[in-house]
Amino acid sequence: MRQVAISGSGGRLRAAWLEDGRLCEYRVENEGTDVLAGDIYGGKVADVLPGIQSAFVDIGSGQNTYLYVDDALPRNGTASGKPTISERVQVGEKVIVQVSKEATELKAAKVTTRVSLQGRYLVYLPQEAGVSLSRKIADAAVRQRLMETLAAWLAPGEGVIVRTEAADAAESSLSAELAYLRNRWKGIQGQAEKLSGPGFVSRDLSLLEAVIRDSAAQGVEEVLVEHGPTFQAVKEIVQVFAGEFADKLRWYQGKEPLLDHLGVEPQLQKALKRHVPLKCGGHLVIDRTEAMTVIDVNTGAFTGKGGQQREQAITATNLEAAVEIARQLRLRDIGGIIIIDFIDMKEAANKERVLAALKRELARDPVPTTVLGMTALGLVEMTRKRARASLAERLTEACEACDGRGRVLAVEEMKQRLWQEVAALAKGQEAEAVLLELPQRLYRVMSELDGERLKEWPAKLFLLNAPQGKAEEYRILYAGREEEAARLYGNQSQMT
Repeated sequence: MRQVAISGSGGRLRAAWLEDGRLCEYRVENEGTDVLAGDIYGGKVADVLPGIQSAFVDIGSGQNTYLYVDDALPRNGTASGKPTISERVQVGEKVIVQVSKEATELKAAKVTTRVSLQGRYLVYLPQEAGVSLSRKIADAAVRQRLMETLAAWLAPGEGVIVRTEAADAAESSLSAELAYLRNRWKGIQGQAEKLSGPGFVSRDLSLLEAVIRDSAAQGVEEVLVEHGPTFQAVKEIVQVFAGEFADKLRWYQGKEPLLDHLGVEPQLQKALKRHVPLKCGGHLVIDRTEAMTVIDVNTGAFTGKGGQQREQAITATNLEAAVEIARQLRLRDIGGIIIIDFIDMKEAANKERVLAALKRELARDPVPTTVLGMTALGLVEMTRKRARASLAERLTEACEACDGRGRVLAVEEMKQRLWQEVAALAKGQEAEAVLLELPQRLYRVMSELDGERLKEWPAKLFLLNAPQGKAEEYRILYAGREEEAARLYGNQSQMT
């Protein structure tokens, strides 16, 4: 069964895709100033570097973004000859840009002036003329009909990319979506004009809109939503973008937090580890470097005895690994260059079987991937489009204690998990208050919360600092009556 679980508790939107209970994808959207893929900003060109055909654009986020010449629109709307960055942007010029790749710890966010607005059936290109159709629309008559219909609707200078789902959509639905996206662009232009300096203008798709759109495209059978206001927001989005999804929508009101109920948190913990066990007894080792991600397939508890039996056992392990690798790439949101070291196989037919299995599983991934083949050393080279930061980058941060050589859970992630535990205690045990012992970095963040924000927590908090504790570990010392929590807090405070 394909499910999507959406939680808005704790002031943080999170979405998890599951297939038969196994976590396939996880997204999170913080309430804050994160620069996310798809975000639209009013920017100012800070520097132009002809030597690398690039410019840096100030979007008001504290870090300049990177604009490559191919991502900058021609000034007159048409390109002639080989363009240069100096012809397309100038220092001090105001531009509307869209984030195409989020920043990482090592690289600035990448932006484009080729703004696109996502719909369910169409991708609207307000400044690029023409109609492009998804290659998956195979019927020639349907392609011709869509091409002629949309070309007639478009104004000079604007264009669309037609998604696969548009093949079965009514013309009225396509027309309504195009009008909606046009109005959004007008609003974006108006907001950008009002800015006195660089700054945020609009989010192309909120996390909720993106989740519903992607879920509809992927054939999700159930959408579970926790948190009343989030459920109402999802309900409104479903009515606008995916009316047929209304009967699949469920409001989860159980005592146990939704993601805990579905077993998401333990699976997230495993997704941060290097080692991934396989049912056959083998395992994967996934290592990230600055240039690429390397995946090694190991036999582990190998049972082959030699000869053809050994070849069959190795091939079976590699086939299972291919399926799991595709899942891990999506779950961990790994992008860029990826090298896979499968266990060495002697027969060419078996190598082809493994490559075919890998390509088949990757085809289920919504993010585009390209498998380039197997090298003479038996290494599979592939790429996966990178738009968002990886799961590890979103959930962890560099460890101060080891000069950045290791990683620990990010403070915001720890705070969210603490909220989930406190909420479970408040619902399940009717706890009025909890006494917490927190590592120093989490204690510092929690201590800075003002009174109003503390009142939003499911139970009253009494906080103790544990400066010598492990960076990722906190302890719940007591959960129950407020008077008893206060008494224990007083005793612990006197001891320290």
